[in-house]
Amino acid sequence: MKTQFDSKIRVVAVSNLGAMCQRISGVCHRYEVTKVTRSRVHVTYSNPNEYGSEFPMTAVFPCYPSRNDTVNFTASPSVVLDILRVINDNWNGEGWQAFQPLLDCPTVWRSGTDAVWSTHREIRVEGRDNRIDLPDTCTVCDLN
Repeated sequence: MKTQFDSKIRVVAVSNLGAMCQRISGVCHRYEVTKVTRSRVHVTYSNPNEYGSEFPMTAVFPCYPSRNDTVNFTASPSVVLDILRVINDNWNGEGWQAFQPLLDCPTVWRSGTDAVWSTHREIRVEGRDNRIDLPDTCTVCDLN
């Protein structure tokens, strides 16, 4: 019997991925985009122990050139949020779980020319969304 599969996988720009890493990072749990190549993006996670040893793990995500620039690859590539492998997995094969907060991170945007990354809900609450005719629900983000 053939396997059947149908899924919606999230795709983000590298700049959005960096903002997502910054949003979910804290004092202990740290996420950072560490390497971007033509076909892969590496995100490193570290959680220092009580002695300051970080023991970083790196998740490898596939990416492809954005539609804006398929020739020179100078535009930000599109990153598929589907972990291919985890390098230096020190959780006995369960290191992918460390990256689950990244996969669950809400959609973040920059409103206008702001350098501040926020969810759509935060943009609407702060009044930075100039489109007042929008409903209170959004199929693109976490606004309920």
